[in-house]
Amino acid sequence: MTDKTLYVASAGQTHIPFQENEGVPFVPFERPAKPEPPLAPLKLTQEAIDKGYDLPSQRHHFLPGLTSEMLDWFWANMEKGYYLWAPGSHKRFNWLKTPYEYGFEDSVHIIAETTDPALPVFGGEGVEIHRLHLTDFYPFTTALKHVICEGVFNDAGELVDSTVHEWEDVPGGIVHITATVTNTRASMPPGFILDILKKDPDAKLVPNYATDHEDYEASQWPVFLPKLYELWKDHPDPSQNVHCDLSAKWGDDGRLHYINTEGDRGRFSVSFREKMMKV
Repeated sequence: MTDKTLYVASAGQTHIPFQENEGVPFVPFERPAKPEPPLAPLKLTQEAIDKGYDLPSQRHHFLPGLTSEMLDWFWANMEKGYYLWAPGSHKRFNWLKTPYEYGFEDSVHIIAETTDPALPVFGGEGVEIHRLHLTDFYPFTTALKHVICEGVFNDAGELVDSTVHEWEDVPGGIVHITATVTNTRASMPPGFILDILKKDPDAKLVPNYATDHEDYEASQWPVFLPKLYELWKDHPDPSQNVHCDLSAKWGDDGRLHYINTEGDRGRFSVSFREKMMKV
């Protein structure tokens, strides 16, 4: 294998230290419209219920002007638009394990944000968010055509909570669901929560789903993503413009699987690192 310098994407400049980046105003926004006709509510599988999982929140949106291909691309190229996704709210983004290097389902990113300009920055130095394998972690009985599942672990290696996004094309745009799943049997909070409580045992912890944050994020996709995707879609370097296909289907094993796991539209199971080892 020849010595090569790998391109590792970052999110560009921002205030450091991240937790001191307070008081930045948000842009005005309107809550996204609801799908019409309404989508059926997501329901946890019996397996997920038996694991102690709970479903405290799910929000359904209609997002005009978007396509599933755009949103598929976004999740593998978040460094290009993270600060546009929730202007003023999002404080930090960088990849710890890039989709290009490790494959989509094994990628990891780190974030910090606030849900209100008057509130402290959530996550302090940052929250590690892991992409989760659908076959192991998708917790619902039904699914839209495109899916991403990601989660936060504690120091004991337990999944504390996960966020599931799913979407599909409809006339004029896409329908989209963001759902939060919590593990009621986790033995401890994640490390960043422990750090907050160590500094302030009386700190009031408000989860994102209990605020307007998820609607704020969803409201911004139609504003910036079509323009951003149009700029990048024909960029020729696959290490800088990562294509992926997040369409999923139910397998004979009764579990959800990504349909395209290899090739120029996939890059899930075969990572760049594995490909480089063959050079």
